[in-house]
Parts: sequence; structure tokens; C-alpha cells
Amino acid sequence: MFRRKIISVALPIFTALLLTSAAVHAQARIGTIQGTVKDPNGAVVPSAKVTVKQSVTGYTQSAQTDTDGTFKLVNVPFNTYTIHAEAAGFQAAEQPVDLESNIPLSVDLTLNVAGTAASVTVTASNSVDVESDRTSSDTDINQTVLERPVGATPSRAIENIVASTPGFVTDDNGRMHPRGSESQVQYVIDGVPVTDNLSAIFSTSVDARTLRTVEVLTGGIPAEFGDKLAGVINVNTRSGLEVPTQGGLSFSGGSFSTGEVGADFSTHTKRFGFLTNLSATTSQRYLDPPTIDNFHNFGRTGKGFFRFDYQFSANDTVHATLTFGGSNFQVPNRLEQELAGQDERERLRDDSQNITYQHIFSPSAVGQISIFNRYGTAELLSNRLSTPVVATQDRTLQNYGAIASLSLTRGSHNLKFGGQVTITPVRENFSFYPTQPFDPIVDDAGNVFPNPVNRFTAVNPFVFNDSRKGRTLSAYAQDHFALVKNLTLDVGLRYDNYKLVIKEGAFSPRVGLAYYIPSTKTTLRASYNRLFQPPPVENLLLASSAQAAAISPIAVLQGFTTVQPILPDKENSFEVGAQQLLSRFFRLTATVYQKRVENFSDKDQFFETGVIFPIAISSGRVTGEELRLESIEVHGFRGFLSFANAHAFEFTPISGGLFLGKDISSLFVPGIKFDADHDQRNEMQFQLSYNHPKGIYAIFNGRYDSGVPTEVEPGTTLAQFVSNGFDPRLYNEIDFQRGRVRPRMILDLSVGADVLKTDHATLNLQFDVQNLTNELFLYNFESVFSGTHVGFPRLLSGRIALRFK
Repeated sequence: MFRRKIISVALPIFTALLLTSAAVHAQARIGTIQGTVKDPNGAVVPSAKVTVKQSVTGYTQSAQTDTDGTFKLVNVPFNTYTIHAEAAGFQAAEQPVDLESNIPLSVDLTLNVAGTAASVTVTASNSVDVESDRTSSDTDINQTVLERPVGATPSRAIENIVASTPGFVTDDNGRMHPRGSESQVQYVIDGVPVTDNLSAIFSTSVDARTLRTVEVLTGGIPAEFGDKLAGVINVNTRSGLEVPTQGGLSFSGGSFSTGEVGADFSTHTKRFGFLTNLSATTSQRYLDPPTIDNFHNFGRTGKGFFRFDYQFSANDTVHATLTFGGSNFQVPNRLEQELAGQDERERLRDDSQNITYQHIFSPSAVGQISIFNRYGTAELLSNRLSTPVVATQDRTLQNYGAIASLSLTRGSHNLKFGGQVTITPVRENFSFYPTQPFDPIVDDAGNVFPNPVNRFTAVNPFVFNDSRKGRTLSAYAQDHFALVKNLTLDVGLRYDNYKLVIKEGAFSPRVGLAYYIPSTKTTLRASYNRLFQPPPVENLLLASSAQAAAISPIAVLQGFTTVQPILPDKENSFEVGAQQLLSRFFRLTATVYQKRVENFSDKDQFFETGVIFPIAISSGRVTGEELRLESIEVHGFRGFLSFANAHAFEFTPISGGLFLGKDISSLFVPGIKFDADHDQRNEMQFQLSYNHPKGIYAIFNGRYDSGVPTEVEPGTTLAQFVSNGFDPRLYNEIDFQRGRVRPRMILDLSVGADVLKTDHATLNLQFDVQNLTNELFLYNFESVFSGTHVGFPRLLSGRIALRFK
């Protein structure tokens, strides 16, 4: 049945695109570099080693020329590179290249005979590049960060890695807020978008060690991307075709009985490539708890990744990825819940299957089609001693569909057109009843009303059960071209037609420009994006229902129930920026942006559980500035420094959510301005790493956060704080005058070494300290939408990894 559905949606799209002869580009921002190595007389040079290298990220890939002197480097992300060729008896040669299309980039290199005086094409490969034609705000993650993640559970490290880029506010349990948005983040994995929330309380995340490259886009988003757009995390997974047969085993252990075991293996023939990665983790501090004491917080996770590549011919390739994951974890308790004997647990499961076929029609045309499926389930279980409510959930979410694409170049134009169909079956089953009385609802005049939550009992609980099948149809057109010398334009238009609870369509124009000044090595850029972002799917049916609206405090105060649909988030995003070469070793990137938002997307968390209910806030605005200083490797040292300042504020009223007895009546009054619950004015991140040629390394990380808003009264004394049932140890972690949690500076240190290294095996040891100074801190405190979450104390961990080839 599923296969017939996929074929029925995939074939019409692909056929239509081919018949229109449109130029289309997939969302996978990777390409191929190929060419021939010759000697000065034009004869081919077999067995030459060809290496492509990116100076800032540290990305490298090598290949050897065949008997006909040709080479091919596959799965290379869009970026600027230096390509290096060397062979016995010849002088080495280098050449800069700029890969910016799926269409293979042809590069021919000439090697002069060693000892001759002929001129050689050589560039400074160990110098930083300025992105002269980049119109977007994007950050490419360094390879060292991906290969050597910090902590006892490296398979769960991707959120912290992504959050090291400018403009990301970190939150509990790996949640991220890019540029003032709640969590409008999507991963695009090998060209296939994953719009499910992949933080720990929703799903199993991507293992950073399976990733070849990570590009984080936060502004100037190309038209090929849709849905969640506050942060687009574009990742390319490793391919078995890239490297010789190899594998590894790793074992980690650390504080709170945290441990992980992982294994990977990859191999290939001339046409076939295979790669797999498996991991399993366990921890007594699985989530960020609401208390320092870390009650009831055990969890375990398992995940697997498989990638298959096959080259039918020089022009036809197919790759497929299969994933599975699951987690079982306890919901952390507050003190009163622990004393009562509460035992709430969650079970998450997910799997995905993607297959992509690519055909090269000519040196200037490439076609591609992807078929994808992702399925996930979420369960919440509670015992009868749970307080203040006993709640259960059984939810499923599926996304399946097809993406078709074709790329075409004409002169300086890289034309892109594409289409996507996504079908989204959703099923939600949720119930609860109170185990202690909820406070009555009081209006501004002091009138008291019974709380509707109290009418539910174990015999007669609140029950919601519904299912829908949504769909989204999307198409885009985009051109990346040089208008005149040194002036690059990106122009695009996207259309999305969305249907689930509501039906709505929208056009999204995207415009960007970059101007390069060669004399000063400066790139100036500006962009405008119109963004259309459907609401989060998790529990959308319940949050949009009359049943949820009927038990809201506002329904009691009004005397009637009003159901307001949760509308898509629509944004006008403006930004200007510059990138400046400071020396051959450093470059600085600066950005100023403003976002004007209608139906600002946010989420309401259900007590301490991982259950969230989407909400929409009438309007909002985000303004911000970002800086990032990056260096290439110099004598083994490499680093970056990022800073961001932002202000995110919103205007009532709100719609959606599930508010049980919360005093939120003011949020339904139109026109009230308030700071977003994830509004943070300043954050800073830095990293300094050192790599010794003998395999010894050290990584020093730091992150500063100025603190998010909290619902506290200015001037609250310690006695008043304790009398309200709060832990006195948290009193000094709140700035009552600013109405925010206190700023924090968290430092991490990693040291490691290859203690054993042979031609076929390497044994690596790594030791990590997270929160080096053991600073007590809060992610949030009594937030209306997010509750309270305590950050992690000092964590010690070690890892042993065996690599073989």
C-alpha cells in the first residue's frame, strides 16, 4: 500500500518536470568534482593523488587517478576549496575551485616534472577564504567537532554542536531557539527534509559521527527550502564510496552512570558503497530535571543508520538511507511528586527510509528524484500516584512523499526549479484527570469560578481521540548568477499549499545579493525572505480542538468557548551583512537582521513531560546582530568566537495550547506586548582546539548565556521564595529585578590521544569535563510555556575508540 502511494505521487512530479524541461535543483547541496591529471606534454598521469580541502572547516577528501588519468570526488558539499594533485616524479600543483551546483565540476590539473624550472600553478592552501558570492547567513561546522564530540553520549551531541553557531539560544533537553524563534528548526539529511522535532523529548537525533558535513542556515534561505525555516541544518551523511574499508568500536562512560557503546563499518567496491553506524546509550540523568536533586530520571536510547550507494554508470547513481531509533525514559519528578510516588514514563520510536536516484543528462544538466518515508510514535504512561494529574498519550506521526529535481547551468546562471509532495497522516490519543484540586479561576473583579479541570475523574477522564491526513504541495524556482563582475544575485520564488487542520497557500519570494571588493577582500551582502511556516504537527489536533478550548480559563471567564485555529507562522525577514578577511589566518563575519512575524509559533509544555501543545501568538518581532571570527589551522591551533545580541518580543492574543488552570487570561487580551519566553539578549560561544601530528589533541569550549525571562515578582525575598515551595538553592540563580534567570558561563575541556597507531588500527582515548567550574544554572524558571529546568552540574566522562582499516 505504501509503495503504491509513493509511486502515485512521485511519477507525476518527475514526469512533469522532465516534460517542462525546467532546470531544477534538489535540496541536497552537494556535488561532484572530477577531472584529469596530465603532464606538460598532455599525457595522462595515472595513480596521482588528488585531494580537495576546505581551509576553515577542515573538510578533506582524496582520490587516486585511474589508468586514464581521471579522478572523481563525490558527495562534496557546496563551498570554496583548494584542489591539490601530486604524483611520484612530478611537482605538486594546486588550484582554487568553487563548487555551487549539483552539476559535476570539471577540473584539469597539469603536473610539471620534478626539478624543472617551469612555472607551477600553486595557491596558498593554508589561507582562509572569503565567500565572495555567498548571499545567505550560514555556518559550516568544523570536521573536528563532528569527529570528536564531547561527553559520555556522543550520539546525542548534535544539538550542542549546532548551537555553537551564532544566534542559537540553548534550552532544556537539547531544544534550540534560532534567532528568536521557538523551535522552527528542520534537518535536511542528504536532501530530504525532516521537520519532526529531533530533540531528546520528541525523537532520536542524528548521530554527528555519521555526518560528513553540517551547514547551518539562519538567514537568506534559498527558495529550495520550506516548512521550518528559523534554522535549516543541512547535513550530508558519510558514504562508503569515499573511503577504504574501515570500521570502529567505541565505549564511553561518565557521571550519573551514563554510558554508550557504538559501532560503525563502511566498505565499497568500484560501484557499490555501504556504511552503517549503531549506538546505544543509558543515563541516570537522561533529561534536564526541574530540581537539583535529579529525581526519577533514567533513560536509554538506541539508534541505527545504514547508507547504500550504487553507481550504475558514470551518469547514473542511486543511494538509499535507512534509520531506526527509540528511547525509553522516565519523566523527572519535582520533590512533591517524588514523595507522592509519581512514576511517569515515555516511549518514543521512529524509523525512516529514503532513496534517491540521480542521472547526469549532460555536462550542464542533472536530474534527481527522492522518495521518502518517516514514521514515529510517542507514548506517555502514568501511574495512579501521579500529581497533579494522571495523563496518558499514544500519538503517531508519519511523513511520506517525493521530491523531484533537475539542475541546469547556462553561462554564469545556476537555475533551479523543484517540486515536493508530502503526505502527513496524524493520530492523537490523549487523556488525563486531576489527582488534586486545581485552584478556582478568579476574574479582575474578584469573582470566583469553578475550574473546569476538576470535573474530570478517574472514572470520567478528559479524553481526546482524533486522526487526520494532511498534505503539502510545494514548488520553487531559483537562479544564482553574476549580474556583473563581483556582484552575485540569488533570486527565487516558492509556493506552498498546506492542508491539515486548516488549508492555506502562500508565495514566498527570496532575494539576496553579494558584492565582493577584491582590493580589501570584503564581501557585502543583503537579503529579503518571505517565509511561510506551518504550525508544529505534534499534538496539533488537540491544541486546535473545541475540547481544549472548553477547559481553558478564558472560556470560563467569557462564559462561552471560542475555537481559534493555529495559523501558519508568516515572516518578513531582512538582513545585511559583511565578511572581511583580517589576515591569511582569520576572517570575520557580521550580520544585522530583523524579522516581522505574524502568528508567531510557540509551544506549551505539559508539566514536566515531553508532551507539548503548539500555540500561535498574534504577532511579534525579532531584531539582532551577530559576529563570528573564524581561523584556519595554524601550527595545530584552530578556533572560532561567536557573539549574538537579540530581542524577541510578541503581542497577544494567543491561540492553541492546553492550559490547565494557569493564570493566562492576560494572554488572550489583544495588544499586550511581552518578551518571548526564549528571548535572550546576549550569547557568546568560543572554541580553541589543538591537534598535534602525533595524534594528541585538546579542545576547549565555552558558552555564555545572559538568561531568559521568568515569571517572578521583583523584590521577592528568600523567605517568600521558599514559602512558595521553591528550593532555596535556586534563589541566587534568579535575577528578580531583571525578571530573568541569571547569566551563566559554561566551560568544557576535552583531551585525547591516539595511544596506539599502526597501518591498520588506531586506539584513541578521550577524557571530557563538561561544566568545568561546576556552575549551578537554570535554563528557565516557572515559564508559562516551558516550566522549570535545571542545567547539568560538572560531568566527567571518558571514551575509548578502536578504529581499523
